[in-house]
Amino acid sequence: MLQRIQTVYWGLTIMCLSVLLSGLDLVVFQKDQLTFKLSLYSLKQSDEMGNIIKESTNYNFVLVVMIIVLTLFTIFQYKNLKKQLNLAKWLMFFNLFISFMIIIFSYTGMIVSDPAIIKLNFCIALLLISFIFSVLAYLGVKKDKSLLDSVDRIR
Repeated sequence: MLQRIQTVYWGLTIMCLSVLLSGLDLVVFQKDQLTFKLSLYSLKQSDEMGNIIKESTNYNFVLVVMIIVLTLFTIFQYKNLKKQLNLAKWLMFFNLFISFMIIIFSYTGMIVSDPAIIKLNFCIALLLISFIFSVLAYLGVKKDKSLLDSVDRIR
């Protein structure tokens, strides 16, 4: 239902994740004279002139698309609050998982070994903001469920 606040939060989550699908760089690494740019689609290696030397494909975008589809599916489960609550928990988990996966892999050197400079772009903030919106939506569903449970007790 569109009049519920959690639908707005999930819509904002979808918008934040959709911006990531545009191909913006998540993390930029610099090592010696080389620059590595990680996006959801690839890891590009370029020299100091900006010429792309090597490009390797990764499939992180599949996780983001799965989160978007799961969010849409969760929105349309408004008639079954128990199921929607469980789906909201999974959404929070997947959002947090992909955020920390990218951050931890960046800082541990699993993407680029021994980088001199690691620069996180604002897209990482979008991942964390989408997690916050998922948490707020979960709390909204939980509030609705507790309200309906209290009404059922009164009957």
